[in-house]
Amino acid sequence: MTIKCLRLASILYLLVPNLIFFCFWTSGVTSFVGLLLCGYFLVREFSENDFESTQRGSQRDLWVLSVCAVAITCICGISGLCYQTFDYWCHNTKFYELYRYDWPIRIPGDGPVTAYYYGFYLVPALYSKMAGKISELAIFLWTFVGFLLGLSWLYIVLHKKILFVFLTLTIGDLPHVLKSIFYKIWGHLYEFGDFGVEAWSNFENSLWVPNQVIPTLIISGMLGYALKEGIRLERMVLPVALSFWWAVFPAFTCGLIVGILILHKWCTRKGSFHIATAVNEVLLPCLCCAPVLVLYLSHEKPPISGFIWQFGESMNSRAIEYSVNIGINLIVFYLGYRFLTGTDSKRLPGLPLYLILFFIAVFPLYRIGKVNDFLFRGLMPLLLIVGLYMYQHLSAPNGTLRLLTQPSKTPVRWAVAVLLAASSIIAVSRIGRAAYINKATGELLPEHVSFVPIPYDAYANIYEVLKARWSQTEADQYVGKQDSIYERFIAPRHSYNQ
Repeated sequence: MTIKCLRLASILYLLVPNLIFFCFWTSGVTSFVGLLLCGYFLVREFSENDFESTQRGSQRDLWVLSVCAVAITCICGISGLCYQTFDYWCHNTKFYELYRYDWPIRIPGDGPVTAYYYGFYLVPALYSKMAGKISELAIFLWTFVGFLLGLSWLYIVLHKKILFVFLTLTIGDLPHVLKSIFYKIWGHLYEFGDFGVEAWSNFENSLWVPNQVIPTLIISGMLGYALKEGIRLERMVLPVALSFWWAVFPAFTCGLIVGILILHKWCTRKGSFHIATAVNEVLLPCLCCAPVLVLYLSHEKPPISGFIWQFGESMNSRAIEYSVNIGINLIVFYLGYRFLTGTDSKRLPGLPLYLILFFIAVFPLYRIGKVNDFLFRGLMPLLLIVGLYMYQHLSAPNGTLRLLTQPSKTPVRWAVAVLLAASSIIAVSRIGRAAYINKATGELLPEHVSFVPIPYDAYANIYEVLKARWSQTEADQYVGKQDSIYERFIAPRHSYNQ
């Protein structure tokens, strides 16, 4: 597969759920304009040549990536083949309600449209509707394709070294490793509050929110490739905008980075701003995701939000929590860029990384969501790009040997490399858990392994499962507002769930 084909496949994959959104979640002029824009974007992709490259994946590359995509699809719990985290009560319920009810989903049946991000589930749910039953094969294959596309971008940036792809996926978990060691020896470092101030790697997040990790892999890997090859970052606006219906916080944080870098280029490079480019490649994609934003803002009750010092927990404990979970990562990331990324012309530009490190330091100070979803999910694309920076040079031919065996500063380089690699310990333990607790071992060794996949139809809709398994607060934050702008001007009038 060529780079251009990979770009086309990625755009199409992200775009199809947006087409479904404009078909079923909007009406009138909004629906017509949205479908027209999606068609325009797709046609335009065929004529663009920014992602033209002589690089081409071999049959071996395809086999390696396919095996890895199948493995992570199983490990993350899709279709109930391996251990499933608690969040699958939500995932399976969303899939079930999309299969069972008319679109858009309304709670109650004659009420406002639910303000939730359903992008990931729509294609397998549409197939399930046509088949007349929940299709686990459809959601497995859809997930597999998403992981295959996302991993492919990382694989290309990291010189086709699958080990470094794995290490990039685990970036961010070093504090978890160090805390686990500390806990076994001395106990807790700090008191746990009502929400966490910490970062989870993309591998860890894939066990909880594969629906958000998949678009994150695609847009972050594509951005890493664009930075490496010097491709115009205006070309990144479309995939980020299409991801908004899939994963609001990763799309927001990645979009923020891309937007700042584009503005910086326009302001510092003479002749880089062109009105036609700004309209076609920046404004129109943003307009395309505007109805999704209006839907997200149409909550009856807004999610919990505010600065972390507004929530009453001990600030001494919060300061320790921030220092351990965020501070350690920041120090290691800076040292990694300083000592492991080389100094030649192939080094990725420093501005994006420093911008990302700044946001990793600042975002934890503000909470959005009961469990701080903004931080856990919003950092995902930032951590992936950091991982590409850390390993892009090491993954080059002879890069590890050349860099880590240089006489100058060799001990420091080895220490930083070991710390970065130590993040993967958590992921290795999760892989071991999935290998031990799964459908096969549950059937073959029932006396040793207890594994029952989480059902799809245990609850009628997302509101019921959130209220029963989480809290009333979390259930209320996704209920739509009856007199919102979305309900008055965008939502279709003919669909009422019974």
